[in-house]
Amino acid sequence: MTRLVITLAFLVSCSGAAKSGAGSGEGASVVAKKVVLSWGIDKHGEVSDIFLATTDETGKQISHPVGSYKGDCTVITPAPEMNAITGVACRAGETGTELHAVVQGGADVIIVKLAIAPGVTPDPMAREEVTHIAVPLGAKIEAGT
Repeated sequence: MTRLVITLAFLVSCSGAAKSGAGSGEGASVVAKKVVLSWGIDKHGEVSDIFLATTDETGKQISHPVGSYKGDCTVITPAPEMNAITGVACRAGETGTELHAVVQGGADVIIVKLAIAPGVTPDPMAREEVTHIAVPLGAKIEAGT
């Protein structure tokens, strides 16, 4: 019986301490999870190294290598049917490669590539996965500028 009373007294005192200051504006504020995606392009002659940078709500940035691609590379807004939030197009003449960042399940950003050829309509199903990047579950994912 003594053990039960001590346990209940401990629980009551701990729960009371946790509630002090609640609703009064004291303490740390809650920060919503957010991830901003931006591309890095490092050109070396005819080839560019491509990186996808993820920046969280605290300003912490991580650079993820995506690969090296031939041609001049620029950030693009992919066609709506690609269901991608941002992309990069690397063109060497009329041909090249597009890279798309696609959010999957709110917990992963999948980088896929698509070959660009003259006279060929881009097909979202023809894309190949290059890499995937995990992000915090439930984070708001958006494209940076």
